[in-house]
Amino acid sequence: MNRRAKVKAGSRAQRKRDLLEQAARIALPERADVCVIGGGAAGLAAAIVAAEQGTHVVVLERDPECGKSILATGNGRCNFTNAVLDPMQYNDPSFVKAACGTSWLDNILAFFQACGLAWVLEDEGRMYPRSRQAASVRNVLLQRAQDAGVTLTSAREAIDARRIAGAFTVRYRECFGDEKLRSLDARRLILATGGGALGLAANLGLAVSATQPILCPLACSGFGLKAIDGRRAHASLSLVRDGDVVACEHGEVLFRDYGISGIAAFNLSRHARAGDKLVLDLLSDMSVQEATARASHTLDGLLDPAIARELRMHAGSNEGALRTAKHLELEVLGPAEKERAQVTRGGLVNSQFCPTTLEAYDVPGLYACGEVLNVDGPCGGYNLAWAWQSGMVAGRG
Repeated sequence: MNRRAKVKAGSRAQRKRDLLEQAARIALPERADVCVIGGGAAGLAAAIVAAEQGTHVVVLERDPECGKSILATGNGRCNFTNAVLDPMQYNDPSFVKAACGTSWLDNILAFFQACGLAWVLEDEGRMYPRSRQAASVRNVLLQRAQDAGVTLTSAREAIDARRIAGAFTVRYRECFGDEKLRSLDARRLILATGGGALGLAANLGLAVSATQPILCPLACSGFGLKAIDGRRAHASLSLVRDGDVVACEHGEVLFRDYGISGIAAFNLSRHARAGDKLVLDLLSDMSVQEATARASHTLDGLLDPAIARELRMHAGSNEGALRTAKHLELEVLGPAEKERAQVTRGGLVNSQFCPTTLEAYDVPGLYACGEVLNVDGPCGGYNLAWAWQSGMVAGRG
């Protein structure tokens, strides 16, 4: 490890120590009106709305700081919503429509305007904080929560939750010092744990569907992927299953030695299964005739030369390379880089919850919001939009 890397690692370690020391100084009550498990996007929105109705809210977050997950969104810029929100973009459109209503975008923008956030509109309806820094979104949420009287506690991992005599008892572990186990009683409980923390569901009597990572690269086989690792091309992509096209995307593709990455690949990961065929048109902006005329000598003027060279080697001629560029077929093996997936599909079964309140039908006083529910959308701000809106709905409950 070089000196710069050592300094950087040392700085991260020191910051973590500082955060844990700050967390240890926060005293938690034994009782609260509302306990929110999870201090990410949905959990913070829920806590703010609940607290501004006059309730005492405690947030339990296992990370060393609340809102940490927000910092990684949008490549650190936080594409916090989309200007064209449509329930049909989600895997459970009827549930999303009932939960979000008809003034979904207006609700989100009003919420963030009250937080003091300014924003800008970019391509394809993507909306970002004016600073283009995810920290701006996280910080205005934390400040508004503190102003509303929310007790924000980090480095506390909820390990068990039970409903007893019409209220909830949450047992949690302090992730610092000697990691003591403590408990908190609350009249209402909001689950906002994200897609990877569903262990609390069983003791609350909730059904869970299998989870899988999505919005991630696709592992594929075929063609000379290793030879074009790191090269990019704009393409139209069709996902084919049993001869039928099940999904289409258009955009920049990043070829990797294991398959493909980029936003188009991420969106297709929501639909792809192992064994599907992935057909790429690397010259989708021109007809076969136009491409043939322009590529009479070489494809280098139309594509990255490394990709063009591999196409020629694969097809054996310039004409064959052109045909392959218009119809490049790969076989899907499954998701890749799962640990870096932006979203998890699956989780708490949606039908257990009233969509207009997000309260569990069979467990009064229990609410869920965000990624812990089985709701996911494409890239472009849709998943954060669901987090904010569902958090506000649960908080109002």
